[in-house]
Amino acid sequence: MSDGSTDVLIVGGGPVGLSTALFLARKGIRPILVERRPRLSTIPRATGLHARTVEIFRTVGLEPAVQQAGMKIVGPGAELDLVRAGRATPLVMLGAQSLADLHKSFVMEAHDVDYDTFTPSWPIWCGQDHYEPLLHDAAVEAGAEIRFQNELIGLTQDQDGVTATVNDNGTTRTIRARYVVAADGVKSPVREMLQIGNRSNGVAGNFVSIIFRAKVDLPDTAPRFTLIYLMNQLAQGLLLFIEPGRWMFGVNYYPERGQSPADFTPERCVELARIAAGDPELEVEVESAQPWDARHMVADAYQSGRVFLAGDACHAHPPAGGFGVNAGIQDAHNLAWKLADVLQGRADESLLDSYEAERRPVGAATADQAWMLFRTRGQLADEDKAAYRDFVIVTMGYRYTSNAIVGAPADTELLPRELTFTGQPGSRAPHGWVDHDGARVSTIDVLTEGWTLATAPGGDAWLAAVEAVSAETGLPITALTAGPDGDLADDGSWLASCGVGPGGALLVRPDGIVAWRSAGPVDDQTQTLAAALATILRGA
Repeated sequence: MSDGSTDVLIVGGGPVGLSTALFLARKGIRPILVERRPRLSTIPRATGLHARTVEIFRTVGLEPAVQQAGMKIVGPGAELDLVRAGRATPLVMLGAQSLADLHKSFVMEAHDVDYDTFTPSWPIWCGQDHYEPLLHDAAVEAGAEIRFQNELIGLTQDQDGVTATVNDNGTTRTIRARYVVAADGVKSPVREMLQIGNRSNGVAGNFVSIIFRAKVDLPDTAPRFTLIYLMNQLAQGLLLFIEPGRWMFGVNYYPERGQSPADFTPERCVELARIAAGDPELEVEVESAQPWDARHMVADAYQSGRVFLAGDACHAHPPAGGFGVNAGIQDAHNLAWKLADVLQGRADESLLDSYEAERRPVGAATADQAWMLFRTRGQLADEDKAAYRDFVIVTMGYRYTSNAIVGAPADTELLPRELTFTGQPGSRAPHGWVDHDGARVSTIDVLTEGWTLATAPGGDAWLAAVEAVSAETGLPITALTAGPDGDLADDGSWLASCGVGPGGALLVRPDGIVAWRSAGPVDDQTQTLAAALATILRGA
């Protein structure tokens, strides 16, 4: 039975699939999303949303709701009033025997990043079960169609599109799509159907995550934390603070010793929760016990014809660094605007080649960083120290090189050693506070609404070039002046921080990445801008 057609079919209704649906719908594309589960996740799972991910949510209006649903991640000892009120949590990992022994704990890892210097968005600690509904509702409101209890069971491609066969709660249907995005998890059936191989370092450990509720009273004098590595012979693993009264305890099990998830009976889970708390009489409500593997994997390809992989379908990470869902949402953000520009006739299909060229190196580097951190638990060997990068660099300091970037230096380092935003093509455009349309906003708020060209006041030739190129190509481009009395009004320091001087210009893509830059004046602004966009959008 045929069930219609769509420009984009999304397979998988987790955070990455839902984000893809939202980003596409806001670009005017009405995707269909199919998810085999009957409903959204009720399990916290991916809890740490890094600053770059929150920035992306900010651009689609979701940052306030995510902030309300979660807690601000702060440095150790910072904003204690918010921490004690359950509105913030410090990014600290302790080593301890149990929650009752926190006075004997020691700091294994602590991160104190001054996000205000480079982003308007602070990271958020928020369970997946809280932000998935926000993504779902926003995607549906924007025009996406989401179908639960729809499992993809077949996929065929031809030169014009893809035919998907779906089991719709017992009824077999087909959906015709021009493109497919597979966000169907680490065991991705779509990846298997496409016979895409992968590079893997294997499995670093097997775990069962016990989600439980318990009232644990911590004295004000107790150290505050986000995670505890429990060094307890009776129950060793990682204890995560999810939200007040709710915890996740990831406990190792060892298949080579004959152990399995079946060993984690409800009674055993209660016992383990009490050991973690250090209270044998604690009242415990176990919500769930989910097995998982700390797995490393990078797909050999992110694209096969008209089908694209995103999220865990193309890269899997051990949990160290909390990179997984963040990398997946950034995949979705990178791909969605490119699909929209192609589908709406503003770009050739060659633009889609840049998705794998940009995101696969980042995905591989991210997976490798997570593997290194998980295997060493932060105690890096000398041979690892040169390759290690701080988690903020991994999540937002990366550099792209592809046909969708013009002018990236030949020696561009994928993950630089220092976190800097200088306006280099291939990097996220620098953040700065400016006055725009009567409001004080971040440049991130303005530069992610579409294609944008920023120039200094007096750059009338660039403004005329934008008008001419937009008329010729049909590509909407917003032209803004930056500096005193400009559209992005400041003292001129923001544009200077982008490496753009008098007579120059900065071209920013819809995902906030610098696509091209002219440090100073050129002979023919219209020809120069047209040539840069032709390279990006037409592969010319």
